[in-house]
Amino acid sequence: MRRVSFLILTTFTLVAPASADVLSFQGVGPVQLGMTVKAAERALGTKLEPRGPAYTSDACYQTLRADKKDPGITYVVEDGRITVINVFSPDGQTPDVIDKHRVGIGATEDDIRRGYGQVKKKLGFYDRGEPPENDPAYVPEFWIEADSPDNKRTILFITRAAKITSMATGFKPMLLNPEPCFRQIAAE
Repeated sequence: MRRVSFLILTTFTLVAPASADVLSFQGVGPVQLGMTVKAAERALGTKLEPRGPAYTSDACYQTLRADKKDPGITYVVEDGRITVINVFSPDGQTPDVIDKHRVGIGATEDDIRRGYGQVKKKLGFYDRGEPPENDPAYVPEFWIEADSPDNKRTILFITRAAKITSMATGFKPMLLNPEPCFRQIAAE
């Protein structure tokens, strides 16, 4: 029996991603929420892209690594500090990011509840819960929020068909803004 357990554990260890960045209430991988852009660049070992033309001010913008590595991880910068880190799958490439409960893109809503217990679930910001006209393939989007113990940070899981399609970690209220830096929404 011990040999079977050892083989199962060894197999699991070999298949589990060894280099996955960990998403937490503090940040993702080496980048911590609240870091300056310069500190984040040092932690990543590369520059972040400068503010793009879609953003009108250096006071708030979204960026990513200038070396184009990890294109599915973006950083919201407010007043020179990282306040939100988004993780998503651009062009079908899923970033190697999981949380301490091994929950990542593709995991289920049940996995979220097992890892975080009490969470808030609501329709996604742009989803009205009804299929658009003539769209039989409609699947509603949900936002599942796991709040930090101090209630100042949140991990946000975005799901469709009970599977995580993207996730983010950050400070409230910016994390709950569907369009960071374009408009502010009132915190609930």
